Amino acid sequence: MTNTKKSLIFSALSLLLCCALLIGTTFAWFTDSVTNTGNTIQAGNLAINAYAYDIGEGGESFTITGVNNSGEFTFEADAQAQDLKEENCSPIINDELWEPGKSSAKLLKVENAGTLAVKIRLKFETSGDLTDALWFDFIQVKSGEVTGSFTKRPMNTLSTFAENLELPIIAKGDKLEFILVYGMYEEAGNEYKETDFTANVSILAAQYTYEKDGFGDNEYDKDATYPVASAAEMKEALANGGIVSVNKDIKTDNIVDNVAARITISKPTTLNLDAKIISPDDMSNNVINFCALIVDADTTINAGKNGGIDTGVNGGYALNVREGANLTITGGSYYGGGTAVQVQEGTLTITGGHFAVEAFGEPYGYNFLLNCIDSAYKNGSAKIIVKGGTFVNFNPANNQAEGAGTNFVAEGYKVISEAQPDGDVWYTVVPE
Repeated sequence: MTNTKKSLIFSALSLLLCCALLIGTTFAWFTDSVTNTGNTIQAGNLAINAYAYDIGEGGESFTITGVNNSGEFTFEADAQAQDLKEENCSPIINDELWEPGKSSAKLLKVENAGTLAVKIRLKFETSGDLTDALWFDFIQVKSGEVTGSFTKRPMNTLSTFAENLELPIIAKGDKLEFILVYGMYEEAGNEYKETDFTANVSILAAQYTYEKDGFGDNEYDKDATYPVASAAEMKEALANGGIVSVNKDIKTDNIVDNVAARITISKPTTLNLDAKIISPDDMSNNVINFCALIVDADTTINAGKNGGIDTGVNGGYALNVREGANLTITGGSYYGGGTAVQVQEGTLTITGGHFAVEAFGEPYGYNFLLNCIDSAYKNGSAKIIVKGGTFVNFNPANNQAEGAGTNFVAEGYKVISEAQPDGDVWYTVVPE
C-alpha cells in the first residue's frame, strides 16, 4: 500500500519460564506494579508490597524508639499505616498545611513477597512554587534503635538525590525500610503564601542477579531494567534502545502532527509489553505523526496476554517499520486505524499475537491490516513474513495488500479460518 492510500481514507509466563531457561530460549523480564494516587510503585514480575507509616513530627534531631529485639518497629496507637495500592489511594506526602519550621516524617516499607531478589530505585517528581521553601532527608532503617541527625537538603534536589541513592538488594522474604523526613524552612517568608507543592513518588524494582538459571548462571538477568512509568520515560527509553518494559498501560499524548511528537525506536530494542501502549484518538487525521510507534532499528516485541498497542478511535497505524529495520512480534494485541503494521523499508516477522483494525472506508475495508509500501514490496526492500498470529477479517495468505492474491505466510505454515458470532472471521496461522 502506498502512502496515498492513507490519504484516501486513513503467565502464561508462569512455570513455562522454567522450560524456556532449560532449552535456552529468550524471555521477557518479570514485571508487575502496585499503584496509589499521586505515587506509583512499580516492580519486576515479583510480588512487591509497599507501605507508608505516618510517624509524626521531627525536629533538629530525630529519634524513633520502640524497636523490639527482632528489629521490628512499634508505633504509638495513633500511627497510621497506608497500604500503597490503588484501592487505598492517598499520596505518601499528603500534608495540606505547611508552616515555617514544621516538619513531618514517614516510614516507608518495601517488602519482597515474591521468590526473586530485586534491586530498588526511587523516583520522585516534584512541582510547585512551594518547592523552594521545603527540605527533605532520608534515614535508612536498620535493626536496633534508630537515632540520628539529618541533613536539610533542598526539596528541589529530591529527584536527583533519589535517582542516585544506592539501596540494598531485597532478597525474597526480606524488606527495606527508610524514613523520609521533610519540612518547611524556618526562614520561609510571606512570598510562599498560597503556593503549592506536589510530589509523585515511584518505587521501581527489577530482578537482581541472584537466582540461578537452568545452566547454573546467576547473571542471566543482569540486564533486567526498571519498567517505564510514563509516556515521556518510554519515549526516551525507546530512543536509547536496549530492554524496555511496560507493565502498566501507558497513554501517550503525542497528537501533535510533527516529527518531534513521534515516538521512535531509534536503536536496537527488546520491548516487553505486559500492558498496552495507547495512542490518542484521531491520529489518522495526521500526515506526519500518524503511528503509535515508528520502528527505525531492529526490534523484538514480546507481549503478554494484556500487552500490545491500541490506537483508539480513528487512530493511526500501530507500527511503521522504516530504515531497513527488522521487527519481530511474538505476541500481544495490536489495533490500528486501517493498518496495524506497515513496512516502508525493512522486514516484519510475526510469530504470534492478535491483529485487528478499524476498517478503512470502502472499497478498502480490512485489505491493508498488514501492508508494505508498494514500490518497496516490489523491489524486495519491504517484506512481511507470518509464522503465527490471528488476524481479524484479513487472510495473510490471500489478501489484496500488494495486489490480488498477496501471500505473507511463510512456507511450512497454513491459515485456519473461524467465523465469529459477531460476523467477523478470524484467520490464524499455524504450522502445516
